[in-house]
Amino acid sequence: MGVKVELAAHTVDTFPPSPPRTVGNSHAGTDDEQEEEDNTPPTPPEERLDQLLKSYTLPPQSTPTQVLAEDLKTPDHRVNRDPRLIRLTGVHPFNVEPPLTELYDEGFLTSENLHYVRNHGSVPHCTDDESLDWTFAVDGLVEKPFTITVRDLIETCDQFTYPVTLVCAGNRRKEQNVVRKSKGFSWGAAGLSTALWTGVPIGALLRMAKPKSAAKYVCFEGADKLPNGYYGTSVKLNWCLDENRGIMVAHKMNGQPLHPDHGKPVRIIIPGQIGGRSVKWLKKITVTAEPSDNWYHIYDNRVLPTTVSPDASVNLPDVWKDERYAIYDLNVNSAICYPRHDERLLLATAPETYKVRGYAYGGGGKRITRVEVTLNKGKSWLLADIHYPEDDYRRAPDGDTLYGGSTDMWWRETSFCWCFWEMSIPVADLGAADDIMIRAMDEGMMVQPRDMYWSVLGMMNNPWFRVVVHKDQGSLRFEHPTQPALMPGGWMERVK
Repeated sequence: MGVKVELAAHTVDTFPPSPPRTVGNSHAGTDDEQEEEDNTPPTPPEERLDQLLKSYTLPPQSTPTQVLAEDLKTPDHRVNRDPRLIRLTGVHPFNVEPPLTELYDEGFLTSENLHYVRNHGSVPHCTDDESLDWTFAVDGLVEKPFTITVRDLIETCDQFTYPVTLVCAGNRRKEQNVVRKSKGFSWGAAGLSTALWTGVPIGALLRMAKPKSAAKYVCFEGADKLPNGYYGTSVKLNWCLDENRGIMVAHKMNGQPLHPDHGKPVRIIIPGQIGGRSVKWLKKITVTAEPSDNWYHIYDNRVLPTTVSPDASVNLPDVWKDERYAIYDLNVNSAICYPRHDERLLLATAPETYKVRGYAYGGGGKRITRVEVTLNKGKSWLLADIHYPEDDYRRAPDGDTLYGGSTDMWWRETSFCWCFWEMSIPVADLGAADDIMIRAMDEGMMVQPRDMYWSVLGMMNNPWFRVVVHKDQGSLRFEHPTQPALMPGGWMERVK
């Protein structure tokens, strides 16, 4: 059951339980020199009331943050961050995920504070005063190339706001690294987050530029300069022109200008695909006849055949360039969030049933249609209840706007967001089981596999998620497969 939030005569269902539905004016991500001062104007009372009366979930309010001690001696010494985020690659660059249960407890939308971050290098510096004058180009195989400022993007183009779940292709990679070390660092099961993004459909910009008949791909390049050039990648042109795909040039996240870690002042958002395609700090949109030749497009975000070892991969340039191995759409995945890792359930005081719950997501716009739970290693399965908060936005009234963008998405059949599942299980049944395992299925009948498909980059890991049940002196203790980064714990390390 969801929590009912009553505002006058207006009743809203939220699920899972979330903090009060308030919309803050977070200045947590400022990149100006005077970071401690919040100069953001308050939301007008009538606008704030309108937001509170929405029939769909609004973001949790971000809490104030500051530059952390770990970042003071790095190129990111201007960027405010939340200390709860778990660092996966040491101090720098900043690659983090939130604690899994804290992510789940925030509900459908993730605050700016806890949204996962994948940075390949230093965060490009752009002050608040410079943001609106930031430019990016739309060029390549087009009849009318142009350069546009963020100010013109906001003032001259139709704006839209809708929720999108971003997922790193490395989500759950730690499990693969325990089995056999990949070339990637160890994400846990919280390498995903959901936010409300505001911006302009990329198709509108491409139609202004008029792609030529030879055009097949759209390349994106960011301002983050790295050892092998600027970060860049590409997707197919017809995806960009398809409104059902929802690809956006975004300048707001949860109603606020983008935080530096999330692409300030402008970025690409590609729903249903791995986060690595959603280029941050956007500088170029280039229409081409071939996929991107950017180093990071070729040597990252691939699932090579499992026979290719890390050592052998160094000398296989043609294999890396093979587009058959490039990852675009996400695969079906899910995780158990409760019981959390190392949670104990005292049998003497336990309720009759325990609500096992977690998340699931699909890729390419496909909806999750089934989540199944087994307590006997897959001999039999039980259907979990699924809730889709994204559907609340489809039911927004005609003409509804949020953060300056239309929420018009009633016509869109594609699913861009995670969903939540739950099942109440008798505690006696949990006590009789060795483990709890789950699997999800999408509307294309693609189901999570039982076994892992190991690959050299450790990406797209999605086998059944297993939590072990231990019987410890009058209590049940639950053990997740791994813990992120170098954190110890998890049954996979124990049985390695």
